[in-house]
Amino acid sequence: MNPGQPNVQAGTNSHVSELAEATGNRQAAIAVGRSYGALFFSVFGTAWLLLAVYAFGRLSRFVEILFAVAIVLFVAAAMQIQRRGKEAAKNAYPEDEQKRNDRAFGIVNAVTWIAVFLEFQILTRLGRQDLAIAGVVLIVGLHFFPMPPLYRHRANLVTGAFLVVWSILCAVLFKGDRMIGVAALGAGVALWISAAWALTIAGRLLKSANL
Repeated sequence: MNPGQPNVQAGTNSHVSELAEATGNRQAAIAVGRSYGALFFSVFGTAWLLLAVYAFGRLSRFVEILFAVAIVLFVAAAMQIQRRGKEAAKNAYPEDEQKRNDRAFGIVNAVTWIAVFLEFQILTRLGRQDLAIAGVVLIVGLHFFPMPPLYRHRANLVTGAFLVVWSILCAVLFKGDRMIGVAALGAGVALWISAAWALTIAGRLLKSANL
C-alpha cells in the first residue's frame, strides 16, 4: 500500500464527515435566522415606539390597536418564512459551529442587559436619570457589533451604527421628556425598518432557493 494513501483516505473521510454535518440549505438557514431577528426587532421596536408616544403624551387606544396590528403582521410574516424554510435549513451549519454562535449570542445579550442595569444604577447615583433612555439606545446599538458572524450582517451593523449616533445626538440636542421621546422614537423606527428589511431579505433568499 502506498504510504501516502492513508492520509488521502483520512482527508476524504474528514471531508465526507463535514458534508454530513452540514447538509441543509444555507440560504434557507439564513432566511430563517433573519425571520427570528425580525421578531425581536418588531417586538422591541414596538416597545420603544410605545415609550416615545407615552413621553410625547400621545398614547391612546387607537395607537395601542395600531401597534398591536403591526406586531401581528410582523409575526405572521416571520412565521410564514419559518414554515417555508425551516425543514430545508436543518443541519445547514455544523453543530459545533452553531453551538459556538448560540453561546456567543447568549453572552452578548447577557452583557447587554447587565450594562443596561448598571447604567441605570450609575446615572441614578450621579443624578443624571435624564440620560438613561439615550444611554440604553447607545447600549442597544453597540450590542450589534460583537455579535457572532452567523448573526452579524451588514444591515444589522447599519442599525447598530445608527442607534449609536442617534443616542449621542439626542443626549446633546434634547432634554427631559423630549430627549426620552425622540431617542425612543428613533430606536423604534430603526428597529421596525430593520424588521421589515430582514423579512424582505429572508423572502428573497427563500425564493432564490426555490422554497
